[in-house]
Amino acid sequence: MESMKILRKNAALQCLSDMSQGEMAVLCYLLFSHNGASAGELTGEFQVRSSRTAAILNSLERKGYAVRSSDPEDRRKVRVYITEKGKKFAWREHETAIRNFECILQDIGQEDSCQLVRIIKRITEKMENQV
Repeated sequence: MESMKILRKNAALQCLSDMSQGEMAVLCYLLFSHNGASAGELTGEFQVRSSRTAAILNSLERKGYAVRSSDPEDRRKVRVYITEKGKKFAWREHETAIRNFECILQDIGQEDSCQLVRIIKRITEKMENQV
């Protein structure tokens, strides 16, 4: 448990964690696979309440990273699009997270890195099967 506490406090790993939740997760989701997702899709994807999704989207809009627009095919739906400013920010943060993690993997060496990736994949598979 002590090792897990240390891992949580590590800046490089925290950067990776940030990529999977909150504003950064939404930006990466829009950037890499689902630009134009609906707010409902985001709520389902990240398994958060609609109020949390709305707060994230409000913040992203205030920062100029995303915009909401009516769906041209169904005016009742709102689509979320990443802006150019949001793309630049998300790419920069994504690159930083990757570089930080690469440094960790280089420090532990190729054999341990391969083992770590193998174990993470195995844990992920087990967790997905439990859901």
